[in-house]
Amino acid sequence: MDKEFNEPGQAITLPGGRKLGYLLFGEGRPVLYIHGFPECRLEALFLKRIAGSRHLQVVGVDRPGFGLSTYAPNRRLSDFAWDISALADHLGIDDFALVGWSVGAHYATVCAALLAKRLTRAVAIAGFDLPVDTSGMKTVDRMGLALGTMPVVGPVVGPWLAKANRSMYLRMAQDPDAFWESREGRNYLKGQSRDEVDFHIVSSENRDILFRSFVEGLQQEHDSIRSIIQELRLAKRGWDADLSLTPPGLLHIWHGTADTYARVGNAHRKAKAIPGTNLRLFENVGHYFWLDHLEELGELLSL
Repeated sequence: MDKEFNEPGQAITLPGGRKLGYLLFGEGRPVLYIHGFPECRLEALFLKRIAGSRHLQVVGVDRPGFGLSTYAPNRRLSDFAWDISALADHLGIDDFALVGWSVGAHYATVCAALLAKRLTRAVAIAGFDLPVDTSGMKTVDRMGLALGTMPVVGPVVGPWLAKANRSMYLRMAQDPDAFWESREGRNYLKGQSRDEVDFHIVSSENRDILFRSFVEGLQQEHDSIRSIIQELRLAKRGWDADLSLTPPGLLHIWHGTADTYARVGNAHRKAKAIPGTNLRLFENVGHYFWLDHLEELGELLSL
């Protein structure tokens, strides 16, 4: 692994012996950040700019099998809520805000129900409703999700697809210019909104954070592949917590209407299923829209 991709982080040992990786920076109100897919704790660095101005202590957390966290076989979606709670206990944090982006929004939504007494605010950004609806996905992604998790062919096709995806993300991160000039890169961008395409091809600090997060998140090789498959299976199973336990006003859903990864219908369905949810739609923008609204997010997290 290239040295420039190394990033500091720590890990705690959970009951049962698993490691849970995290990255901590800033001082002030605690905010725990749950990364997307297939990234890791480094994604929390998106919030570094507002950590100082809004006096936030940000904690990025690795999900099992990504970054520094140990793979956890047979885990449920809701199990990560207890990992989050254990980390907060370890850090001496009584209550905290929570942000989850993309696939991380699944977990923020479940935590809003299960950890409501400890949360000051939960923000689910550009996430999916579960079980995941594949109707708006690209054909290749829809087929991969279906075949990779099927009981009969899944054990063979799943690892093959996950390995291919892991290799693709690493190539993208380590030489973006060459990747976008390749047929694979052009196919990856096909069908995305203009701002989603620009995010990937225009060099920026946020793009660098995402790509570094890919490399660090996928460092465990074999366990990274198992974790990719596990995340897909969890998304297909649906919610395993009673979302009606979420207190009115606690959960905020942010979504771009032009999102090509998680279609905006996901936000409408989830908000309808959880009474008292604050739904905010951002017009004509895609999956990465919120990075242009960090000051507003910081204000929300500071309330």
